[in-house]
Amino acid sequence: MARNPLQELRLPLGTFTDARPHPSHGGNPYSDDMRYDVITRFQLGMPLECPELDTLRDQVPPAYPSMQTCTRYVQQYQALGHFQMKRATGNHEARREVEGEDWNRLALIRMTHPQATIDHVRAFLFNMDPTKAPISPANIVKAEYILNLRMKRSSTTCERAYWPINLHKRHLFWTANYPLGRADIRTQDMIDIDECGLKIEATNPRFGKCVSWERCWQEGAYNRDRKLNLLMAISADQAMNMEWHDMWQQSEGGTTFFRYYVFIERIIEWLAQNQQGRSFCFTADNLNVHHDQRILHLIERHGHKYLFRAPYWAIDGPMEYIFNSVHVHLLMNYGEVNDLDELENVTDTIIANLGNFVRYFLHCNFPNT
Repeated sequence: MARNPLQELRLPLGTFTDARPHPSHGGNPYSDDMRYDVITRFQLGMPLECPELDTLRDQVPPAYPSMQTCTRYVQQYQALGHFQMKRATGNHEARREVEGEDWNRLALIRMTHPQATIDHVRAFLFNMDPTKAPISPANIVKAEYILNLRMKRSSTTCERAYWPINLHKRHLFWTANYPLGRADIRTQDMIDIDECGLKIEATNPRFGKCVSWERCWQEGAYNRDRKLNLLMAISADQAMNMEWHDMWQQSEGGTTFFRYYVFIERIIEWLAQNQQGRSFCFTADNLNVHHDQRILHLIERHGHKYLFRAPYWAIDGPMEYIFNSVHVHLLMNYGEVNDLDELENVTDTIIANLGNFVRYFLHCNFPNT
């Protein structure tokens, strides 16, 4: 059938027309009824190209699929057994920039240089394989998320911790039997001891905001230079929540021999009354007072043991994480603390509510035994 010449005329310049993309490029496909009509005609042997259908195709928009579209429906029906329309998925192929060996390299640099910036990581990956284009920052972030790498507050370990002698001591502490290590001692028989200092600086911050021509001040409720000392010991026994602690102001001195001896003696007396016939192993860091022979003799004389963690490896001490928990809870209660007496009362309450302490030992990689 001859086409209408008027339909071949170009519209005047500037004439607005609605864009009608082809169904294969995001346009609206023909309905299922229209597809069914095409396949029915094909099955009945009726022609798909005739004057009646050409008239429908010449309409704007077309009221019947073109011959090319009808042929595609028939081919789809013959090949797949159906003539359903395609789902609009965007036809995008997902492809990550980080692939292959780059995954191992990304994990390696994050293990060895956890504080490296995104640009340093990108430079490292590019230098390892210059044949690839530099990876975008967004894809580095996505890959790190897949590797379960999360942003955390960094901590620093003293370089002396990596001296061969200290690495050897740490290896013995975790793998050797007593008296060199704790390999043959049950976790539930461990008692960890440590001390720390507590201040109330959060209630009296150093900085504030005010107009430039005025002094920024507030009335202080305590003396900043005063501090509360906390000496504490915890047990990993799951059956009984055992902890001992002592607090005193800094003006009374630090952890002296007498104070530490009385503290250990109090623990031993309590164990003799409540854990008769049971032997515990006391662990502590390498503070000089902890090594006093009179204290070590006191521990051994009552049937207990003692071990010292490797120097500069504070992460092996459960008490370090206890102190961190106490500090976090103190920040949550800073509005209630105005002097050292209130600080001591709040700290007592926090310690009483910490619950069982075995999870702190497990966090330090002690076995669950």
